[in-house]
Amino acid sequence: MYRYLIFFIFLLPPNLFSQCDNPIYQTITFIDETKVEAEYCGDINDRGERDGKGKLTYIDYVVLYEEGTWKNNVLNGNGKTVMRDGDVYEGNYELGKLVEGKYFRENENGSITYEGKFDGNYFNGKGKLINENKFQVSISEGIFFKNDLLNGTKIIKENLSGVQIKYKVEVGVETLVERNDVNIYKKDDIVGDAEFIKVPLIQRGSENEGNLAYDVELEINGVKGEWLLDTGAMTFSIGKILFERLVENGIKYKDLNKTTLSFGIGGQASGSLVIIEEIKIGDYIIKNVVADIDENNNYSLLGTQFLIKFSNVEWNMKKKELILYK
Repeated sequence: MYRYLIFFIFLLPPNLFSQCDNPIYQTITFIDETKVEAEYCGDINDRGERDGKGKLTYIDYVVLYEEGTWKNNVLNGNGKTVMRDGDVYEGNYELGKLVEGKYFRENENGSITYEGKFDGNYFNGKGKLINENKFQVSISEGIFFKNDLLNGTKIIKENLSGVQIKYKVEVGVETLVERNDVNIYKKDDIVGDAEFIKVPLIQRGSENEGNLAYDVELEINGVKGEWLLDTGAMTFSIGKILFERLVENGIKYKDLNKTTLSFGIGGQASGSLVIIEEIKIGDYIIKNVVADIDENNNYSLLGTQFLIKFSNVEWNMKKKELILYK
């Protein structure tokens, strides 16, 4: 047994054996004259400088250790720096500074990762930053300057609700571009050849009776229903009975797990937001429509939150029609 063990040891690379067996104790002096004690295991040159493969472990300093390829006492080439607080930097070093690679930090709340260009320990240049915790994921991508996104995009995804918010970042200033819990105009969401369509309105009540109103017919997954046209409201909602009928017929939707509270014809109502895959109106099919499912009453309202999916809308009351522009 001992013969096999000795034989195995002699097969180990001599450099690896010496790195573990003979650390070199050093005093590191920084530019600001701060002195830190450390031990080095690895290759040195004829001047006694760190040169080649090696690992420098600090005894009492914010940096725990540095390892990789050294040249004249500094990392130069592939390397890694591990901070005592858990921060990890890894990638390509030039004359002691990280210029491109990865950053990682993990704790009980989540993790932060970055991949791209660096200026030392700063995110600097083109890169991608992902900040994740149990509540949400934030993804920033573009050009960074001293750890902050200077120009690019930032997307926040909420884990519980499924809400996704996108920002455009210019010179460090964030501007909201879109969010998936409200409807916005996207031409690609409108399927149909015509530049506009005319949708007939279904009259409800009369002027003489003082209860004139109009319904619009929509179709979801082959199921037709009538929505009360309400241009004075933002809401696009589906009443309780209609939604139950849609579910029975296999409606395709995404639940955003987000509760809403609204006030309207039926009084106060609570509901939940969903994204419906497709809704047919006239000769158009509208994709990715956010709707409020009414849990308290059976009113289905078509307000501006649906109409905003189009580039323009005209309401001709006398001809009882809506003109929807692609």
